[in-house]
Amino acid sequence: ARVAVSLGVGNNPAKRLPDPFEEQLIGLLGARFGSLWIDRGAGGEEAARVDRAIARSGVPRERIRTWEGGFAGFASIISRAALYVGYDSAGQHVAAATGVPLISIFAGFPSPRMFHRWRPAGCVIRVDDRDPARVLAEVARTLPAAP
Repeated sequence: ARVAVSLGVGNNPAKRLPDPFEEQLIGLLGARFGSLWIDRGAGGEEAARVDRAIARSGVPRERIRTWEGGFAGFASIISRAALYVGYDSAGQHVAAATGVPLISIFAGFPSPRMFHRWRPAGCVIRVDDRDPARVLAEVARTLPAAP
């Protein structure tokens, strides 16, 4: 089963959880599912952050593919995935619109009103406590069984 993952935060670092969350998230997903497609984002620091998380995740590199390119291409990957996991970003809305099960890690929102207006249909983990271990445990509890 292929899982599409986006760790992009749209230049809003408040949406991102502190290390080692991302590498542990990739490790968790890699342990449960056969392969991962991970968006490297807009390049630069974001791509370097994704590369570090992949390298530290413990998931064999041959089971991870990375996407570099325009968002439309990654949206196509999301639409064919068994699951989408990511921070609050455009990817969560693509998954919701195309009927792909999703887990959205929703952090850094400025007000409850914003959270309620912009959350997608699907599993949304509202992050009020930025403890990476607690959020990772919540992701693990909500993961569907691998097909």
